[in-house]
Amino acid sequence: MKFVRVLPMIVLCVLSLLLAGCNSFRISEDDVNKEVAKQLAQQQENHISLLLDGNTLNLDLLVTEADIDFTERDGGLVLVDLTSNMTGTLKAFGQIFSLTTKVNPSFESGVRIEEDRLYLVAPKITKIEVEGSSFNDKMLRSTLGSLHDDFEKALVAYFDEHPVYVLNHSPFEKTAASLVKNIIIKEDSLELSIF
Repeated sequence: MKFVRVLPMIVLCVLSLLLAGCNSFRISEDDVNKEVAKQLAQQQENHISLLLDGNTLNLDLLVTEADIDFTERDGGLVLVDLTSNMTGTLKAFGQIFSLTTKVNPSFESGVRIEEDRLYLVAPKITKIEVEGSSFNDKMLRSTLGSLHDDFEKALVAYFDEHPVYVLNHSPFEKTAASLVKNIIIKEDSLELSIF
């Protein structure tokens, strides 16, 4: 019975000794991309409502792929390219048009930690590609240009709720998560400083 009470203290001491020898650890770009791919495989469609001059554009956006790239440029950025299927309706010229197309937004952001989860911060759209050459695709392409800020707000809201990585892949990560003091974006990895 005494062993059961002593075991958590032994584990804590061993972890403390392990952590005492290091003041940071890294999470690779590949690990984050694998985590995001796993999340996308389980995710449901996200309904996004955007307004344009009193006409409503109702979109259902389903992200099918995400490519995350860490770069030290401009003090450290997370560059994200999304591939998504978009369906919805657009009211224009007194008519309702149905839309089905691929939309591929790219954006850059920072990263923050909350408890044991890493979130993207303040995504800024750098480009939006609409695939296809039909009239509806062209109309959506011009509409998304004027809805840039609203689309950005929708991305911010989404990434405020959905972490890109959870620090729970090992006992070390779980323990170190509560000790992270700073995140530095390096080429191809995140460096999480502890202590």
